[in-house]
Parts: sequence; structure tokens; C-alpha cells
Amino acid sequence: MLALGLSGVAACPPKDRPAAADAGAPSDTPFALTPWDEAARDAAIAAGAAVLRKHQCARCHTVDAIEAPARPLHCTSCHVFLKGLDPRKEEWAKLEKKYGKGILERYQRNIEHLRDVPSLTLLGARVRGDWILAFLREPHDVRPLLGESMIRHALTADEITTLGRYFAAMARAPDPTAAGYAPPRLPPRPDAARLEEGRRVFSAKGCAGCHTFGNVDLGVPLVQLESARSVAALAPNLRHVRDRTRPEILVAWIMDPRSVAPWTTMPNVSVSRGEAEALRDFLLFADPALAAAPPPPSLEPPALLARPVPYEEMKERVLGRVCVHCHMNDHEKDPGPGNRGGLGFRGQELQLRTYEALVSGYVDATGKRVSALVPRPGERAAPLVLAMLRRRLEARRDQIAPFADHALPPYPKDGLRGMPLGLPTMRDEEIALLATWIAQGCKGPANVSGTPGVYDGYLVPDGPIARNEGCELRAPDKKRPAWVVETEKAAAAASASATPAASGTTPPAGPSAGSPKRP
Repeated sequence: MLALGLSGVAACPPKDRPAAADAGAPSDTPFALTPWDEAARDAAIAAGAAVLRKHQCARCHTVDAIEAPARPLHCTSCHVFLKGLDPRKEEWAKLEKKYGKGILERYQRNIEHLRDVPSLTLLGARVRGDWILAFLREPHDVRPLLGESMIRHALTADEITTLGRYFAAMARAPDPTAAGYAPPRLPPRPDAARLEEGRRVFSAKGCAGCHTFGNVDLGVPLVQLESARSVAALAPNLRHVRDRTRPEILVAWIMDPRSVAPWTTMPNVSVSRGEAEALRDFLLFADPALAAAPPPPSLEPPALLARPVPYEEMKERVLGRVCVHCHMNDHEKDPGPGNRGGLGFRGQELQLRTYEALVSGYVDATGKRVSALVPRPGERAAPLVLAMLRRRLEARRDQIAPFADHALPPYPKDGLRGMPLGLPTMRDEEIALLATWIAQGCKGPANVSGTPGVYDGYLVPDGPIARNEGCELRAPDKKRPAWVVETEKAAAAASASATPAASGTTPPAGPSAGSPKRP
């Protein structure tokens, strides 16, 4: 396969990646390095690192020496760990004893995304600086086999410029923000026979087994391409090579990818220099045709279901399967960027783990707390439903299927974002479950679920509250339900038993330390 650009490191940084923030391109790099004033380079790296930390990019990506958080704050390593648990191994047995077999099976069944994530280490060594700036301004789909995509982030124009300089400085590449910067020059355009030669090499070396090249038919059917998803998820659509990849590294990359990025998963496909040059010319000049942009999708809510939808089913299949990853409850280890803030976004205090938190609403852009389940004036559906529908507008840019390559429509200009961020759109049946549950009066849970004393994950206790139906905004009752009291007692007992003896040591931070908070 031919993976040009952001080749992947799934969860843990490779041992041979740069070990310090001022590390440059490999000493044996096959391309020329750009002279940088060292003081300016240090400043560019420091400024970019600050932006990367602010926006928590290392929660998913490996980025040079930017420190990554531990589980569960590291989205990718958490998913890789859970999906990789083996029922035959001791680790599974320990967790099964603590949480139950059903919970482990549920996690493994539901985890689909954020297991393969592009590495951004020394990105500027492979990817053109002007392309990085354009992509950050308006992200779009680059990898048709990867279900998730770059989120519609909250980077400012100045922060995007700062990151453009950072990636260039790290790789000692041309600074795309400098006065007088010019895009790299391409080699002379080859004739049709040369392009056909490159196409022949592309097919003969099996590149089409992992990569698409726009909508060009290279003899690999969609079903075969998708069967390679487990090893080819990060393989880019090579239509973007001309605009995206530094042309001077293409031949070296094709011949020996690890000479450019030692940690890449791109294999060496054993090509001669002549074959590599023919491939380069094909990728730079073959000009695959694009389809027209698809029309905007309907944003009408799907038809309601003609049956009762209990809270437990809606939670299991919709909010509790996807949405809680960014909207956890206050007391959890990671409340999530949609609750307390993160990934560069302000927190909206929207908590979706339990019924009581769900009906307590969120804080809107004006600072007012409103219901997420009651349509706003002039709107046809609740905010939660509309956010899921709105994601379909964005998907025309960042969820492009193989062999469906088309001209990119603009993102909506009002700045509102669809949900879930960066993930595939919710299916009609899932949105219908939520919309039907709301239409039926937002009835709460019939029974207590979860495990007393557990304050993280799907086992966070949930249960009926005094006013156990109705979609309107309401704050938690001062008189706590019996199941909440029992849960708080269990958590307090666990916290007390974990408190060290009077020795001057500090109790561990986190949900188990100190007084438990309400679920």
C-alpha cells in the first residue's frame, strides 16, 4: 500500500520518535532541510506546543514529544486497551471479577472508532505546510476507510498559523507563514504514456489494495478494499498527493517509507527508482475526475416509532453508547469536553450519563441553562436531535466513502457543530429512538442500574428520581432518592478505606477521594 502523509501510530508513541520538543528531522533524511534561525525555531516550537496542549491534540494523536495523558483521558489508548482485552488472559479475569463479564463484552461490542489515529510526529517532513494550514481551516476527509475524521475544532486563525509554523519548525521544512513562501515546484508534466506506466506500476505493486485514487477504477472492488480495513484504515486517498505531499520526498517515501518516517506503518513495496518515479508522476498528474457535490441532506427528524421506547433502551443504544464520551457526569474521572470543556471548547455542562443529569439541561451560548430535550422557539425538534441531524451536513466533507469522491461543499457558516464530533452520523433508527423517547414524555428509568461506589463508566449508578418523567428543565431534588443515598454511602466508605494513615501523605486525587458528588 502507498500511504502518503499522516502515517499511523495507533496508541503508543514509537520508541524511535523524537524524544524532545526541539528534535528535528532524522539525521539521515533523504531530502534537504530548510535553514532556520535557531531562536526563531525554538520560539515557533514552543508556541505550537502550547496550542497543541491547549486543544488537547495528544488525547488522540501522537505529536512529537507532546506528552500524552494516561487512560482514560487518552481516547485512543483507552479504546485500544479495551478492544484488545483477551478473555483467556489474567487481565480480563481481574476486570471481569470487578465489573462483570457483561460490561466488558459491552465495551468490546460497542468500540468501533478511535483505535487507528494518524501520527502527527514530524508532520512537516511529509506534508506541505500550505496544505496543513488549509486543512486546519476547513478539515475534510482524507482517509476513506477510516470511519472517523478530524473534528470541527475551535482553533482560531492565529492558532492555525502558529501550528503551521510549529510543524514546519519541527521538521526544518519551509515555513508556510513566512513572507515570500511559495508552494513547492512540481516536476514537468509527463505525457500520457508516462502516466499509463505509473498506473501500471500502481496496480502491479498492489497499491490499490489499500488506497483509493479518487474514483479511478484500478481493478479492486469496494468489497475487497473494505475487507482490508483493519490494516488499511489510515491509507489516504491518493488524489490529495499533489496538493498535500512534499513532492521532493515522494520518490524516497515510495522506495523506503521509513527513511522519511521511521515509525510509519507503510510497508516497503520493493520498487526500483524508475518505478518510484513513474508512480510519483502518476500520483502528481493523473487528475482523477470528481463527482459533483451531493445535495444537502434532509434535516427533518425521522418518523417516530410506533411503540414505547423506555429510557433504558434509548440510553443503551444512543446516549450511553456514543454521546457520553464527551458528556460524562461531573464526578467522573473525565467529565468530557462537552461538560466541563476541552479540545479547545468551552464546557456546556451537558451531562448524559444519568437521567437526573440529562434533565438538568445545559448552558447555552448566552449563559442561560436550558433543556436539551425541549425544542427551542421556532425549532422543530429538541437540541439533542437537531445536533445529530446537523452532523449530516458536515459528513458531506468529512465522511466520504471509497469511490464516492466529490467536490467539497462548504461547511455551514453559522459555526454550529453537528454531533457526534468527528464520528459517523447517527443512523435514522438511533435518532428515531431518541426522538420517540422525547415525544413520549422523557420517562425516566424504571429500575436502579449500575454499581454503588462506581463513579466512572457505564456502571455509574442511575435510577428513578422523584419526578421521573417530563422533558422540561429541572434541577436535582434536594431530597435524594434512596438509591442515591446508598451509592453515596458506598463511595464514602470506599474513600475512607483508601485514605492513608496520618503520615503527612496526601489522599489520591480523583473521584474516590474526598466527599462523593451526586450522580
